[in-house]
Amino acid sequence: MKDLCYCQYAFTRPGCRAREIGPGVDPRFRVELIRDESVAALVSRVELRCFSVERRHGPTTEDAPWLGRIAARYNEILCRAATTAPVLPVQLGTLYCSSDSLRVALRRCRATVAEFLERLGNRLEWGIKLYLEKHRPEPVPGHLGPPPPHFSLGDRCVRERTASAERCASAGASSSGASSTIASIRRRVHADRSCIDDELVRTIESVARRLAAQAESSRRIGEGPNGLADRMGVVFHAAYLLPASSQASWFETVQNIYGDVRCRGLVLEVSGPWPPYHFCPALE
Repeated sequence: MKDLCYCQYAFTRPGCRAREIGPGVDPRFRVELIRDESVAALVSRVELRCFSVERRHGPTTEDAPWLGRIAARYNEILCRAATTAPVLPVQLGTLYCSSDSLRVALRRCRATVAEFLERLGNRLEWGIKLYLEKHRPEPVPGHLGPPPPHFSLGDRCVRERTASAERCASAGASSSGASSTIASIRRRVHADRSCIDDELVRTIESVARRLAAQAESSRRIGEGPNGLADRMGVVFHAAYLLPASSQASWFETVQNIYGDVRCRGLVLEVSGPWPPYHFCPALE
């Protein structure tokens, strides 16, 4: 095959156990590492003609199911890798024509990547959504209600197998602190203002503060008045970066919040753990 190239999933450390992950997005080729001193690229081979820009960015009706399967496998590979080493995800469809060109990219951003991976350590991302109960969608795998009463890290949430390409491409998303909570909530529910009163806004603002206080870092997701979240009744969506040492106390807070918001007509949904999609530095 003369048009083989490398599809990159993430930057990671040389100790990542890539061979245990299995096949890449093209099932004919296994996931592997290309190392360069203190950092490595998590990659697999793909046929360039099968991953053209046109097919990835402008899918037809026939291409859409294919892109969904690619995005789901991409997410699964990153989740598996993150259990063995810190990862810095890259955008879905990052391709290199040769190992040499990939090593050039590794060297160019090595310092930034190494610093991020060192700082990340064993931290993983967890997601929280609050829905208006009357708009809540049907449950799907990987989206959970409250953690069970004796939730422990050994009972890890089922990972979502159908993650969208948009989520996979979200590294480097901008943050929004608790101070902007009221304004952003009102923007996000502009189409259904009758459902939101001042007390409900204060409830959501309190949720944002309580969750952020227990996390090392947090990011708001999906800001803007015209996003899918509005149509689905999502009034709050955020990601939280948690070290292993604080996950138990954070989930205790989540359990308490779940009961508090139900009486206000809200449903809380937890997802994760994920690679740090929303906490990655900008790379050249």
